[in-house]
Amino acid sequence: MVHSAARRRGLPHDLPAACSRLVTDLRSMKDASGLTLNELAQATAISKSSWERYLNGKQFPPRHAVQALCNAACQPEDARLTQWALADAAWSGRGQSMPADSDRPSPRTSGIDAAALDSPSASRPISRTRRTLLAVSTLIDKRPVGTAAGVFLLCAAMITAAAVIHASRPTTAQTAIRPPICQLRSCEGRNPRTTACEDPITTASHTAADGTRLEIRLSPSCQAGWIRAWPTHPGFRIEITGPDAHPESAVETAQPADNEVTTTTMIAAPLPSHLRACYYPSLGHPGRECFRSTG
Repeated sequence: MVHSAARRRGLPHDLPAACSRLVTDLRSMKDASGLTLNELAQATAISKSSWERYLNGKQFPPRHAVQALCNAACQPEDARLTQWALADAAWSGRGQSMPADSDRPSPRTSGIDAAALDSPSASRPISRTRRTLLAVSTLIDKRPVGTAAGVFLLCAAMITAAAVIHASRPTTAQTAIRPPICQLRSCEGRNPRTTACEDPITTASHTAADGTRLEIRLSPSCQAGWIRAWPTHPGFRIEITGPDAHPESAVETAQPADNEVTTTTMIAAPLPSHLRACYYPSLGHPGRECFRSTG
């Protein structure tokens, strides 16, 4: 059995634990499906080189890539998207814990008698948090049964309130979606693979005479569109235009890898139905094939 390069290569040592678990599970899902990287790229319309970066921990996989792998492997996506949300928070730094409270009582301090708090010989003021903790500690020592009952009732009330709030919130999959980092003209000229425009839909597709597959892609949240095409070959060009944006294009000049997907950069798409895509086969074959978005 031939193992993929992604499986043989170890993950970066500085990769957060949540990201390592996600990448490891994505590798396992891909291996269990029996798909090669080329087959995975063709099934998901995400390039082989992108999958190599995702599965080696070099680049954090976007949400739609995780969904695409789940669909290609015929696996449910809810649990994996929840795992992706945790890994995304760790990757971006939003999941890091806040610095510990500098006034947190040390094991030696927690045993100080409450009366010492008012002692004029104290070397520095005692914080309100420490005063409260020491007072509670003294109360537990004097009345353990009554205090335990009070704590139990307080915890029960807090759990009930938390359950009500949680039930009224959207599902985890909905809250895990981040807002777009660009919109309309601020998206123009940007690579759709490196933005948070992770809700793309296909508004039109076309198969060229030479077999090249083309799609007009649209992100409703970013209000931006682009073209993706595969398989690619040297010399071809794709161009996307709209009524209120400068045209964006992509040209393949080198010999691409098998099933490599090429995308243009994005243009503003306030009116998705006005997007127009054109395909130029190569310099040696004049002419073009154009089609419009139906969205």
